[in-house]
Amino acid sequence: MIEQIPQVVYVVSTAPTRKIRTPIGTYSIHQIAPALFQGYDYYRDEGDFLIASPEKALVDCLYFSIRKGKRFGFFPELTLPKGFSRRLANDWVKKIPYERLRSAVRDRLERVFQRKTISLS
Repeated sequence: MIEQIPQVVYVVSTAPTRKIRTPIGTYSIHQIAPALFQGYDYYRDEGDFLIASPEKALVDCLYFSIRKGKRFGFFPELTLPKGFSRRLANDWVKKIPYERLRSAVRDRLERVFQRKTISLS
């Protein structure tokens, strides 16, 4: 959904937030509520690693944009892929266990749908 080549690979986990540097790249691990730690499938069914659906990935970014500041709040070239399901994205938002956070993510998701390219800061 974004066209940039990332310098850092962002990972969600129920483990504490931390950064891991390897010869392959830098991984920034961010803690997510256990209720949201789902919705991942194997990349291209090859079994190498799990990746979120476009809907889940967007909601994860919006979730972190509220909790982690500007780092996750700017999507200069966000393109929603064909077949992107607004309903599925909203279903992920409903799983956020904290009302204030859920409401803030829902508001930001609506802004994404209205603009497609967005700065959330």
